[in-house]
Amino acid sequence: MSQSPSLFSRGYIDGIYIPSGLLVFGTLIVKREWLPYAVALAVALGTFKVWNNRVRAVLKPAEFQDFELQEKTIISHNVAIYRFKLPSETAILGLPIGQHISIGAGIKQADGTSKEIVRSYTPISGDQPGFFDLLIKSYPTGNISKYMASLVVGQTIKVKGPKGAMVYTPNMVRHFGMIAGGTGITPMLQIIRAVIRGRPTGDTTEIDLIFANVNKEDILLKEDLDQLAAEDKGFRVHYVLNNPPENWEGGVGFVTPEMMTKWLPKPAEDVKMLLCGPPPMISAMKKASESLGFKKARPVSKLEDQVFAF
Repeated sequence: MSQSPSLFSRGYIDGIYIPSGLLVFGTLIVKREWLPYAVALAVALGTFKVWNNRVRAVLKPAEFQDFELQEKTIISHNVAIYRFKLPSETAILGLPIGQHISIGAGIKQADGTSKEIVRSYTPISGDQPGFFDLLIKSYPTGNISKYMASLVVGQTIKVKGPKGAMVYTPNMVRHFGMIAGGTGITPMLQIIRAVIRGRPTGDTTEIDLIFANVNKEDILLKEDLDQLAAEDKGFRVHYVLNNPPENWEGGVGFVTPEMMTKWLPKPAEDVKMLLCGPPPMISAMKKASESLGFKKARPVSKLEDQVFAF
């Protein structure tokens, strides 16, 4: 979570202390009797600057707000990273780790009418001041994903949140086993980054991730994941492809109980399995995890569940 700037940061020194000092010193030289007013003005301006620079969470759970598209980075023919601007450079989204946002849009229907469609997405950026990033794959039948793909810089989307039953806290479990398919990587990446960020303050959580895709070029954010795994010995990523290239060293086909046994932690009270991907995959992984000794997953997951599906 982002914090407000330090009172001794360069921004405060250049923006508050030096101008206030010059105002007071100049008044002392030019018109000494105005000194109390100059001091009062310096204090007022300094207080306003501190107040204006504080970090503010902007999300509202019950109210949609408009956010402007600032930048669009094309990853492939149907995948892009969308960066949306927050109201100020110090504002943050205010999204707890593990939760997601709702995006709403009026989508034109076949009969010519417009229908409000809402879908859930997990930002990949965390609470960065000034912006948030969404990784979205556009599907031919996807209402919101097609709408997002049509956006150009300067247009806005409607967002509300946070939503979801998962809220990550440091060391909530000893070991996470994660299984993601396609864009289901986004909530996993959010938690992985939070765990690694927490290492200096004592987060010792181990993470093993199985990331399943159809083709190698479908593996989203592979460079980011590989770099995180290279830099943090507590995080490991295992790739599975339906159509692997020659000399592929990862898993092949669908994720199986054998792969889960090989790469993921065994069932234990301090172990949690996290799932995110297409519904058929989630259904299969719930059954597979139960066959391996994990507690039966509920249709709608709760935070305390041993097997949690986003």
